[in-house]
Amino acid sequence: MAVGAPTKTACSGGKKALLSPPPVARALLNGDLDALRPIHRGIFEFTGFSALAPEVHWQPVRLDDTTRTAELASWANRLRAIDLEEPIVVGRH
Repeated sequence: MAVGAPTKTACSGGKKALLSPPPVARALLNGDLDALRPIHRGIFEFTGFSALAPEVHWQPVRLDDTTRTAELASWANRLRAIDLEEPIVVGRH
């Protein structure tokens, strides 16, 4: 293994990880989820995790009850099947 290369043999090897940034992150991300790529690559992959697609709900406090309930149900359904989810391709950074 080259120095600085990602590892699949670390204690987290074979496990999956995902980000669910808080709504305030929208200002930091400027709506660009590719800005999370350094975390996916530099933290997750380099420590042996496979990165899953992030889960983002923009400004949930501003949603009406019906929409917020639908988003929560969607998130719950995703979590129920998370072990079946395929990792995203992060690529080199």
